[in-house]
Amino acid sequence: MAESENKTHFRSSSPSRQKHKDPGIRLWLLIPIVLAAVAGLFFFVKFLLDKGDPAASSTAANAETSAEEPVSSSEKESSSDRTSLPSLPGFIIVGSVTDPDNSEEPSSSDSPSAPTASPTEAPTQPGPVNPSENFHLYTAEELLPLPEDIDRGLFKDIPEADTHGGWWFGSRVRDLSTGEVTVGYDRSAETLALLDKYGAIYRKNEDQKVVYLTFDCGYEYGNTNSILDTLKEKNVKAVFFCTGSFVDDPKNKDILLRMYNEGHMIGSHTDHHKAMPLLTDEEFISEMNGLQLKINALLGFDFQLSYYRPPEGATNERDLCLAKKMGYTTVLWSYGYGDYNVDNQPDPAASLEKAKIGLHDGAVYLLHAVSSTNAEILGDLIDYMKAEGYDIRRIDY
Repeated sequence: MAESENKTHFRSSSPSRQKHKDPGIRLWLLIPIVLAAVAGLFFFVKFLLDKGDPAASSTAANAETSAEEPVSSSEKESSSDRTSLPSLPGFIIVGSVTDPDNSEEPSSSDSPSAPTASPTEAPTQPGPVNPSENFHLYTAEELLPLPEDIDRGLFKDIPEADTHGGWWFGSRVRDLSTGEVTVGYDRSAETLALLDKYGAIYRKNEDQKVVYLTFDCGYEYGNTNSILDTLKEKNVKAVFFCTGSFVDDPKNKDILLRMYNEGHMIGSHTDHHKAMPLLTDEEFISEMNGLQLKINALLGFDFQLSYYRPPEGATNERDLCLAKKMGYTTVLWSYGYGDYNVDNQPDPAASLEKAKIGLHDGAVYLLHAVSSTNAEILGDLIDYMKAEGYDIRRIDY
């Protein structure tokens, strides 16, 4: 009996346990080991298969590059935080606002924009000039005194009888049958050197078949809207140099806003149209700032005037220097004619022929917006310029 008990492997108080003899090898213990080995083999094989499968291996790369794919124009338009600009009264966005990862052209529903200028080709449809984000109204305290060596006298080639120093331009005569331009007299080398020194415009891009249309606006005689209609029809941009009296007239507010919104340049013709070389430095600054403040009050935002035409074209080195310090480019002209007398308007046919004869490379045309003759001949003049192969640009291009 004792020998029998010594051979007993296990006895439990539980009825589920049964006494049995030690078989030597416990087969039931092998089951979990086998299952674990099978499971390990399964996952190892799966890992090898996944690693060798091109589709599976590219999944992570696809997930990363999908964020760099161009978005559609509809998706772009729906993302206001990427395409919107602050709006201002009378402001039209210039240039397209695009996703840096998207090379698509803006859709036709986008705001009008100016084509990007290339180094060799200027855009033919510039848009409105942007309101300045860094507007600054210069004061006499900031600008003065000027260098002592600045010449305050009139240009040396001004006739003695001209006490104001009004601008006169050199001769360029076009043969209407051949298109050949003959160069006659011009301003003195000293005067031309002073213009270059201060970045003033007399002609511009003389090595190109390009022309610039500029209009002086002192008063309104019912012709400016007709001029704007023609410019719009012909898809041409110009610059309008306005005086304080023009801006002061409430009837001209819509005209000025139209100039701006249709992509023309608004320039300064000073507040009171005085002979600027005769003014003191402080008076010069006041004339420029007075017109600037009136323009801003009318437009409703800080629009920085940056192009300036002296009344009568009268200027000197002091004026060129002071204008440049205030951020202005002085604009003169290389063609003009007697179009400003509203009570004695020149014959349209003769005026058109004169304007054609004056066409030359880099020409800056002075035209007065008070002229009914100019309003009548402008369309034909533009057609002639284009037919002769000229590109008509805004003064800042």
